[in-house]
Amino acid sequence: SARAGDRTAIASFERAAQALAAGIAATATLVEIDIAVIGGGVAGAGDVLFVPLRRALRDYATLSFVQQLKVAPALMGNDAGLVGAAAAASLGEPDGAAAGVSS
Repeated sequence: SARAGDRTAIASFERAAQALAAGIAATATLVEIDIAVIGGGVAGAGDVLFVPLRRALRDYATLSFVQQLKVAPALMGNDAGLVGAAAAASLGEPDGAAAGVSS
C-alpha cells in the first residue's frame, strides 16, 4: 500500500523508520559499528523503509563517530538469521557463548 501511495501506510513506515533509526543510532553509539544490516522480511520493504530510515538516522546519529553509519538490507534476506545462527553454532563453543547464550 505504501508503494502505491497510501498516506496511512507511508506514515506507518516513516514512524517505524524513526523508531528503528533511534535504536540503531543508540546501538552504534555504544558499540561503534560502521554498518547496520537489516534482515528478514523487514529488508524486503526496500526503499519504502530504507529511504525514511536513512533520513531519520541523520537526525539520531549525531556524534562524529556514528555520522557515517550505513544501513543496508541483508543480502540473504529471510535466511540471514538462520545462516548467522548456523555460523555461530559451527564455532563449537561448548558453553553456548558463540550463539549468545548465557548461563
